[in-house]
Amino acid sequence: MAYFWFKNRRRAKMMRAWAAENGLEFSPDTTGFTPPRNPSKKHDASGIGKHSAKAVSVFTRLIGLSKIQSAFPQFASNRFRGDWQSDRNICWGSYKGHTIIAWDTVYYDLNADSGSDIDWSEGEYSSILVLTETEIQPTLITPNSLGKRLSALGIEEGRGTFRMSTVKFELDAFNQAYRVRSTDQKWAFAIIDQAMMEWLMQHKKHTMELAPGGAAVSTWFTLSPEQFKEQFDFCIEFLDRFPEDLQAAPSSGEAN
Repeated sequence: MAYFWFKNRRRAKMMRAWAAENGLEFSPDTTGFTPPRNPSKKHDASGIGKHSAKAVSVFTRLIGLSKIQSAFPQFASNRFRGDWQSDRNICWGSYKGHTIIAWDTVYYDLNADSGSDIDWSEGEYSSILVLTETEIQPTLITPNSLGKRLSALGIEEGRGTFRMSTVKFELDAFNQAYRVRSTDQKWAFAIIDQAMMEWLMQHKKHTMELAPGGAAVSTWFTLSPEQFKEQFDFCIEFLDRFPEDLQAAPSSGEAN
């Protein structure tokens, strides 16, 4: 615990400066953070939305679900990463026309049955969210390496379902470079056209989780400000490359 406390004191200074430089809000923890509006919250991948607000508060506090995960339950990237989660170094606001959130998660895994003198393990990693009004179907876009595919399986486990189907494209080189799984193959074919495939093959990044409301990237380590910017630029350009007929925002009936 002490290591991450000192580490995050240093990171807080660095991330505060980066947020100010980019016109973003900053909070070292969730006490000063108000989640942006989420009209897609009803698309709940975690099952937490079926509970009352009071139950969600108790669940979050006692079981350790992060405030950001609770606010954006349609994303499952971080759902099972740690028995207890704490959001740190949160930056949020408008960037290149999109609402974004960047943050670190300190997580703790309880080892009650390990027989070890140390009864928990801990770690820290960074994540980003890019929000959009464009209609999106749950989809995972994963660089085709063993480590990235394992992380994608973890996201599907977090969604509580393995009902996504693997999407195979006509371009063999793309199928070798990326693994795409989606709940809506027709939609996946529509957004990943020839031009998008060529662009993705030039920009192999982390696994990107698409869900109603936006795109998420969750890493296995903490990102530098430059790496945060790189991931935001990647996700935003990806979303902005959607075919024009798919760029339209959903009807006002989608908002809650």
